[in-house]
Amino acid sequence: MTATGPAFDPARSAILRDILHETVANAPTRPSRARFAVLGGLVGAAALLAGGTAALALSGALHFGSPDPAPAPVPTPSTTLTPTPTPTPTATPSSRPLAVQTTPIERHDIDELGAAPWSLDLPGTGRQCEQRRVYDIADGLALVKLGAHVVGDGTPDCNDDLQHVSLSLVDTRQGTAIWSREWSWRAEPLYDVDVIVLGTSGRVLVADQSLADGPHEVVDLASGRTLGDFAGQKSDVVLNAVPVPGDSGDIVMTTPDSIVRVDPRDTSTPRWSMGIPGKSADVFPMVGETDFLPVEIQLYAPDAQGSPYESARLDLETGRLDPFVWSANASLDTESHPAVVTKSDASGRPSELTGLDSSGGTTWTRQLPPDSDVYVVHSMTGTPGADTTSLGATDLIAAVSTSEVTIIDSSSGAVRWSAPATRCGLKAVAGQSSPLVTVFLDAEKHAIIVQHDGTGTCTFAAATGAPQPLPDVGSGVGLLFGPENTYVLSAPPNGGITAYYRKSGTKLWTSTASAPGYVFFAGGYLVRLEGDRLEALG
Repeated sequence: MTATGPAFDPARSAILRDILHETVANAPTRPSRARFAVLGGLVGAAALLAGGTAALALSGALHFGSPDPAPAPVPTPSTTLTPTPTPTPTATPSSRPLAVQTTPIERHDIDELGAAPWSLDLPGTGRQCEQRRVYDIADGLALVKLGAHVVGDGTPDCNDDLQHVSLSLVDTRQGTAIWSREWSWRAEPLYDVDVIVLGTSGRVLVADQSLADGPHEVVDLASGRTLGDFAGQKSDVVLNAVPVPGDSGDIVMTTPDSIVRVDPRDTSTPRWSMGIPGKSADVFPMVGETDFLPVEIQLYAPDAQGSPYESARLDLETGRLDPFVWSANASLDTESHPAVVTKSDASGRPSELTGLDSSGGTTWTRQLPPDSDVYVVHSMTGTPGADTTSLGATDLIAAVSTSEVTIIDSSSGAVRWSAPATRCGLKAVAGQSSPLVTVFLDAEKHAIIVQHDGTGTCTFAAATGAPQPLPDVGSGVGLLFGPENTYVLSAPPNGGITAYYRKSGTKLWTSTASAPGYVFFAGGYLVRLEGDRLEALG
């Protein structure tokens, strides 16, 4: 299949990027929450200026099991193409359920490092600007997305308008691709493709963020087959859609004039539709099965406080919008009882925390220790349906200062304990009075671990806050935690990793890489992604 379209003009593309950078620099500050990857929302702004240079071709292919399978029928393309039907392949039989797990995904430690048990080459371009994301599905199952090409860092191998995306369901125990899909089209390298796991419905939405000529369909998680086209809409430059928790398979999506809840296979008949009282809106996801979503609305004119945005709470069942005093970026998404920072001191540090019920109503309010910041205490497990970089949540909140750690129960607001932290060596962030940390619950060892300054840790008994020192591990740029082991990630370019037995600090093994890559748990198994090659460690 071939497609025709405007020739790629490097000079014009450079001008577009300059306009993009200026657009981002001059845009009003929009409330955001660091836990989602929404960078593409601003990166895509220049596409409004691209005009006729948008892609004219979209092709799809479906692969199952071993290499060299027959291609699948071509997904419905734009009207400028003539589809070429091809034989439909059959899926590789699997004895395990191919579904989203309904419980957290436990991780598997590697105590001894031998030859990599498997290595898998996935369909990709290997380009430096190829976007790569992996999503946890279940124990031993992960979705791997390679592409699209997004330029923003001056990578020299992406100076054209050729786009390619693949999506593969991978058995991370055995190292097999159960199925793979591929899409190719032409577009400026400005937008990524969203992959949204639709709750526990067994369906996945794959959509070009710009809603142009990239993929726009709902696929079956178990087989990779297309279940329906997605006729999405957007209220801003890119798609804003959030999956509804549970098995409905619905999304909540913003359109030019409303917020709708729809089955993405049939967007023409929304379950409900609510008009936007402003220029546009952004809907944000929540952790757990809450009955509401936070919404930020861009107003036609600044409010009395001079803010161009207004916060609201969206009822998932009815679409009703209620005023929400607190902005979305002030919330703490615990496992089942979210909370929100409701007051800050003169320096901007949080001073009051308020608990919310599943509908967003207030349940408790607590004053916070001075000069502290608040963090969700994370689990050491994977979250089904979420990006593997997303940390699992517990129902604990930590208030951390350089001198004290306080653990709060998010269901009641009760303080579990407060303990001195001067032994931890926590340092305030430059210009701030509190440190920057990540806090974990080690459920196996009944411990709270405060990670700071890269690979530094300070450990407390989870029940009492008593000191529970752990041996130091080697320095690096980050940590991964298994049930018994701690894994220290080395700085680029070697992409190395060293494993330690957490209780004794004994060094277990070290692995280096011949090329830059990154290491993470996928479906509970430790893997490395180097370019388009996914391989197991140990």
